[in-house]
Amino acid sequence: MTVISSLRSQLQTIGNAYTGKWTYSLTDIESGDRIGFDEDDLMPTASLIKVPILIALYQAVEDGRISLDDRITFGDEHRFPGSGVLQRMSTGVEMSVRDAAVLMIIISDNVATNMVADLVGHDFINEQQRRMGLEKTTIYERWSEKLVGMDVRKTWVSTAAEMARNLEAIAKHEAVSEAASEDMLRIMRRNDYRHELSRELPWSEMNTLRNYKQNWVAEKGGASPGGIRTSGAIFHSERGYFVMSVFCEGGSAASGTEAGGTGRESEGNVLLGKLGYAAWRALAAPESG
Repeated sequence: MTVISSLRSQLQTIGNAYTGKWTYSLTDIESGDRIGFDEDDLMPTASLIKVPILIALYQAVEDGRISLDDRITFGDEHRFPGSGVLQRMSTGVEMSVRDAAVLMIIISDNVATNMVADLVGHDFINEQQRRMGLEKTTIYERWSEKLVGMDVRKTWVSTAAEMARNLEAIAKHEAVSEAASEDMLRIMRRNDYRHELSRELPWSEMNTLRNYKQNWVAEKGGASPGGIRTSGAIFHSERGYFVMSVFCEGGSAASGTEAGGTGRESEGNVLLGKLGYAAWRALAAPESG
């Protein structure tokens, strides 16, 4: 049995223990091998949709519409609760476009996301996905109070396969341009949240892996009510290089009880960690650990 076949079997066994719906897609960048489970099923993305937003931003920069050095201001129209720090600050805060993108990714700041997405344009973001041949990844609504109680499949959706394709384009320096892809990788490697696909990797107290210049993970995740937990990551080491995306919905976290854990210790987050660690061990972990 090949390594990728063995991994497919292992991931299926891990996922089958989950009590909700889950999907995944994985591509080995070096061999081109692809595996997945229900990878074309449409799923709510939560904040994982911020990866396509990032790609669209860099396309707008490439097109000359925007500069990463342009200044952007936090206004009342951008305010939205949830993750991030800007919602706790006064309006009028000004920063560069790139700084807003950094906040959107590394701490999943929802206000910064509105600032970037409104600047680029939601239609433009969807158009860039179509240009990449991705027909299902879509933003229907901006981050606003209108989302409360709304059908999650009428907000932001994608599939495991399409999100993996986004990540693969960045990893292979094919998203917009080589320079743009490298800068997106630079931002995603700085992610402060390591509680999803990479949660079980041997992170140090400095949030780095041993020999971090060779061993690193560039990632983005998301969480929403209803047990929605998502994660997409680019894993790199001297031994291997692969991308993986996983979507979870339902499970114990959707019941509103403490059963199975909530928040970062929800059943979905635990599943993400187990799947990511199994893939890392099979394809990229240094032989010595």
